[in-house]
Amino acid sequence: MTQEEVDYIISHFNSLISEPELIALKHHFYVGEINGNNLRKRWYLENKRITEDPEILKLLDDGYEQLRLRAAENALKNHPDKVYFNRCEICGKVARTPLARQCRFCGHDWH
Repeated sequence: MTQEEVDYIISHFNSLISEPELIALKHHFYVGEINGNNLRKRWYLENKRITEDPEILKLLDDGYEQLRLRAAENALKNHPDKVYFNRCEICGKVARTPLARQCRFCGHDWH
């Protein structure tokens, strides 16, 4: 699976990603903003932006990019009828969004 396909699934089909994977993805995003600020950390924990659940944190053991890849692959495997790729008919690359009508790579327009 290409990086563009992973980004596409994570961005446009995140409702098909499992809850633990979504929590881990969100945790990674917000934990970078803490910067040693205990007040911010406590607020993020209270508002469920980060987690201390070891099962969720274990999903990040192989790194953030591996988690994104696994989440996208699982969404595609578990919901093959709901995930679709809007591909350019000329170059075959994935369009920016499911509703896009112009290729960001070759410029082909299919309006």
